[in-house]
Amino acid sequence: MVYIPSATYRLQTSPSFKLSDIRKQIPYLHELGVSTIYSAPFFCARPGSEHGYDVTAAYDISPDIGTKQELQEISLELRRRHMGWLQDIVPNHMAFHPDNVWLMDVLEKGPQSYFYTFFDIDFHHPDFNGQVMVPFLGEPLDKILEQGQLELKLTEKGISLNYFDNVYPVSVSSYRPLLQEALKTSSDPEVSPLVAKCLKDLEHSEAEESINPASWGNLKKRIYKAEPLRKALQDVLESINQNKSKLKKLLNKQHFILCHWQETERTINFRRFFTVNDLICLRMEQPEVFEQYHQFIKQLCDQELLQGVRVDHVDGLYDPSAYLKRLRQLLGPEKYIVVEKILEGEEQLPERWPIQGNSGYDYLALVSNLYTSREGRRKLTDIYRRLVPNAPTNYEQLVFDKKMFILTNYMQGERENLLRLLQERHLIPLEPEDKWRKALENLLAAWPVYCIYGSRLPLSEHEMQVVDSAFEEAHKQAPEVKDQLNHLHSLFTLTPEDDEESKHNKLYFVMRSQQFTGPLAAKGVEDTTFYNYNRLISLNEVGNSPDIFNLGTEEFHERMRHRQRVYPHSINATATHDTKRGEGARMRLNVLSELPEEWEHKVQGWLEITKKYSSEPTNNDLYFLLQTLLGVLPMNGEVDDTLVERVQEYLEKALREAKVKTDWSAPNEKYEQTMKDLVRQLLLEDDDFMHSFQPFFLKIAHYGWVYSLCQTLLKITCPGVPDVYQGTEFWDLSLVDPDNRRPVDYDLRRRYLHELQDQEQKGAEKLHEQLLHHPENAKVKLYLLHKALITRRDLQPLFNQGAYLPLEVKGAKKEHVLAFARHNQGQWALVVVPLLLVSLVDSHHHALGEDVWQDTHVVLPDGAPAQWQSAFSQNSLNASGTLPVADVLKTFPVALLTANPS
Repeated sequence: MVYIPSATYRLQTSPSFKLSDIRKQIPYLHELGVSTIYSAPFFCARPGSEHGYDVTAAYDISPDIGTKQELQEISLELRRRHMGWLQDIVPNHMAFHPDNVWLMDVLEKGPQSYFYTFFDIDFHHPDFNGQVMVPFLGEPLDKILEQGQLELKLTEKGISLNYFDNVYPVSVSSYRPLLQEALKTSSDPEVSPLVAKCLKDLEHSEAEESINPASWGNLKKRIYKAEPLRKALQDVLESINQNKSKLKKLLNKQHFILCHWQETERTINFRRFFTVNDLICLRMEQPEVFEQYHQFIKQLCDQELLQGVRVDHVDGLYDPSAYLKRLRQLLGPEKYIVVEKILEGEEQLPERWPIQGNSGYDYLALVSNLYTSREGRRKLTDIYRRLVPNAPTNYEQLVFDKKMFILTNYMQGERENLLRLLQERHLIPLEPEDKWRKALENLLAAWPVYCIYGSRLPLSEHEMQVVDSAFEEAHKQAPEVKDQLNHLHSLFTLTPEDDEESKHNKLYFVMRSQQFTGPLAAKGVEDTTFYNYNRLISLNEVGNSPDIFNLGTEEFHERMRHRQRVYPHSINATATHDTKRGEGARMRLNVLSELPEEWEHKVQGWLEITKKYSSEPTNNDLYFLLQTLLGVLPMNGEVDDTLVERVQEYLEKALREAKVKTDWSAPNEKYEQTMKDLVRQLLLEDDDFMHSFQPFFLKIAHYGWVYSLCQTLLKITCPGVPDVYQGTEFWDLSLVDPDNRRPVDYDLRRRYLHELQDQEQKGAEKLHEQLLHHPENAKVKLYLLHKALITRRDLQPLFNQGAYLPLEVKGAKKEHVLAFARHNQGQWALVVVPLLLVSLVDSHHHALGEDVWQDTHVVLPDGAPAQWQSAFSQNSLNASGTLPVADVLKTFPVALLTANPS
């Protein structure tokens, strides 16, 4: 039977949060109601890595994080509590770093390396003469040589080229001339026999098809340990270090070429993760790469140390479908497998994949859009246009423009590689090259989803719909290359004239191109458009789109029914390490869609106040900043230096990601500083601003925290596996990483949990009153989370397999309620949450009891029980076909009811 978590808890393992730290939290997590620890990558990574996605060795646990023995001890403890472990793995890429032994082996041995074909490197790229691009110099190579920043060194590991902390091994073929030079220049008679012996051993290595790592490593150690030879060789290296022409000549003989980091914006001969130079991609489609990379992961699974895996960036793989089939076969039918996948608009996860679902960005979007007012869309759009006169008005066009901007400014190398692929495989003529380039650019930028997964021609009907949609948009954007686009369109289909070679070449282009449409979408949309289109920034979220804005209750129900039919065990996430802002901040900002007129009036005054300090910031950046401040302030509205510094650090990142007034390549520090100063001026120095800001903030914060409770309960009870991101038991008002990776105070959470358990013994209604009266301490969220998770764990078959039944709501306030039931083999759960609270109650009251709900009632389905038990109190409710919302939401703002078989 497949392992299905009741609830996961995501932990960011790092040198500052090790396996030993995780072990200490297991009793608390179990008590909270969590069934499964969901860990960030814990494999060997770049020194000091705080996220683990820059893997240097997938065959061991990072010593900075812990040991396998510690994982085994954790596993025993988890098993005693019937808990499990879900592990994040990173098959698409590894760190381009000296600690990456596989990659350094390629740099040192070239074609004689066992790992030569492991990385997605184009050794036949016309610009690089068979060398691997190493783009980590701070300036062009000639300047680096002039300044003497490159240095040859000899250590026990061999001869290396050193550039500050970067250490790269010189090629095996460089040793012979260097040893011969040592023999020639040394006057020590002991050097001659030592060199002769080394040259003889070197002959064996040079003749091997694949150089044996052990024998080659031993030879390097012997060279270093033989003191006369070591001294002679060091003298040679020092003379080369002093002679720039000699050093340059040696560089030309390496299997790699050192270059300035910005050169990858124009040309590149390896596939990287997005536009990150120091993450080099793997050729995971090669069986030997797959087997070698997953060997340790399989071992951990076979030993039952892992109960499942989360596959990072599945879209980066050449053939995701084949990879997942191979992974399922490797790990076995019982392991829980989910993939990290961004779904655009109406896109659905492929149903044929042998997995349990995805990591939950789609769920995050659904619940967020449920809590955005449909009526607010047009009003907020008009307000944005009025307050930000140059604001982008056509979101889809902005997406296209920003993708094109990324492609032509940061991914020219990737574009040229695809263009050359088309030419070399005779899929397009060589001329007119400019028109073919433009057609290809427009096609890539017009792609409506991250990628399609076709691995054979003809493509499926659904896949061709995506392709046709992309070409339709490309034609609209670039009618002057109509003929070229029509020809490119034909490459996605088969014709009677296609021979086997032609079919193969077409399919290769189709699949290869999809490895770049995903990164282009991520950089163009998530990392650029989302920082430019600021109408309502809570919707600018990974997996979401500001273009969707709202989801009605009927549509939400339909999505949940589909989820239950297709991927009932997909993760329900509301916060992740990738989210742009915390789950509580998003819900709070969504309230603006219910208060558009008041929001506009307030912003007009605040924009005037900012002019006292500087007229330089654009209204679009100011609009972004004001929403950010509303989202990030703690519940009580108090501001301190730490908060100001957090926002300032975030603004620098956000402004550079927007790439309008500043960017990462050429930071405009003066503009950035003006915006940073403004944060301090508004929050700490301007009484007029805070006098106006705080009352409005407190108003939306009130509705926002109630919506945050709704979001939490829905996550736990809707189809799917709920995930709690570390620390979000309290209000999550964090900003994008690294802000959302700050240390978590688990002692405080554990203490609060025990206090809640003690207080509940004295009466639930009294506890509810206290919790609602003091939302600022976040105990109310912790309480709801704990009670709902425990209920889910106790009734796991119901939530794993139970049908999702939308419930009709009738009465005066029916538009303000969403209700559904879960049903499985006589076991029932019923969920009720409020909607659109702004027009229902003022910000000093809660939507509780008969005065608010009047005659509103939930209609129960046929066969539903008559007696229900509240998960948040000891109360029972009796129903005769309906349940009054006034009774269901009498003392607590959301409800989870259960009923046993009668």
